[in-house]
Amino acid sequence: MSDHTSALVPVESWTYMSPKLRHSGKVIDFGLLCEALIYYDRVFVVSPNRWEFSRFIAWFVEQGRYGDLIALLKDNAINVYYYSFFAAAIEKDGEFSIWNLEEKRAAVEPTFEADCLSSSDLRKVLPHAGQRAKLYRVIRGKVIEAKSGDFGPAIENARRDYHDPERCALLIQALFDEVYPILGLKEPPTVSADVIEDAGKVHIGWNVNFERVNQALGADLGFTPGYPLSAAARCNRLLWSAAKLGCDLYLGSPMSLLVGDKLYESGQRLAHPQEFVEQLEAEVEFPNVRELVNSQQIGLGEILELRRKGGRFRRWLQDESERDRNAIIAYHNEVAKESGWIKAGRRGLRLFGVLGGAATGVAVKQYVPGVEGALVAAAAGAGVKYVTDLASKINENWRPVVFGNWASGRIKKWLSKQRDN
Repeated sequence: MSDHTSALVPVESWTYMSPKLRHSGKVIDFGLLCEALIYYDRVFVVSPNRWEFSRFIAWFVEQGRYGDLIALLKDNAINVYYYSFFAAAIEKDGEFSIWNLEEKRAAVEPTFEADCLSSSDLRKVLPHAGQRAKLYRVIRGKVIEAKSGDFGPAIENARRDYHDPERCALLIQALFDEVYPILGLKEPPTVSADVIEDAGKVHIGWNVNFERVNQALGADLGFTPGYPLSAAARCNRLLWSAAKLGCDLYLGSPMSLLVGDKLYESGQRLAHPQEFVEQLEAEVEFPNVRELVNSQQIGLGEILELRRKGGRFRRWLQDESERDRNAIIAYHNEVAKESGWIKAGRRGLRLFGVLGGAATGVAVKQYVPGVEGALVAAAAGAGVKYVTDLASKINENWRPVVFGNWASGRIKKWLSKQRDN
């Protein structure tokens, strides 16, 4: 059951997650983490690979704030969520597919300690045994390890989306809309895709020149036709993890757009879908914490001070029954004034999910879009099962709030076409 005290926060920057930061050469979005710490009592940091985990620890060490990290871990303000597998988009004879790849040992036993806590990269960041011992004591036994066996339907659904020409085009459009302004390019093209099935294989053609786009994006934002498939898989993986944890999500773009689309699609399986996903966008008198942290203008000290004063934000999120939208705007203004940030400028507040009070009467409908009341056919496979599984979690009182950008018109248009076909 959601209580909105915690959020899942993927901190790795890559092409579909905080690409502006990745383009600047930074691999961890510490600003995203710091904002989440202000809005939530507890954050589940999605740990990337061993080198990036060491970079995560190094950020606190380099500020002289290693003691604060230990305290945050000890108090469960920061927890680690670790995928012991990865989703790989594989190309063969011009056809892309995606698979969850996991070592045999990782499927049956915890691997975070061997992969990350015992790595040579971490020893370089924490050269003294006493430093490492402190980290081991507060983190051992508390890391949540996700195994590939729980994410079969999620990967099947990603394949299904990739093979739908409209949905596949949306996956690329979300990226282009995000990165074209970053690169100083003119207005992004409207992407379209053609899906061709031949001799049991699926080939996709687009109206864009990927080689030219890849040259423009550069090495830090490398792009292949398999990337939207990977993005769809990661989107589904994050949503299912949040559903199992019963928590919210704090995301960068364009991943938040993909998550919003999938959450909305799942919400359409509810008896009263119109009561589910809503959006809130507002300008507030509050510092752009994410930008200030990532540009090294402020550090953890300022974040912890804002966290201490941010209880009003957290109480607003936790009170599903009476979320006054004007109140959250006023809280930002009040906290900024109290903290001396009143002249720090304005920031955009963007979130979506169950914002207008708890949804009621949300019995799950098991149907293929456009076929009201029909049970999901076996031919539809696990691809449709994933969204109905998500809807079941919603039915069990998972009411996620997602911080991030979302354009609801994209998915509404796609679902409308699905119903018309």
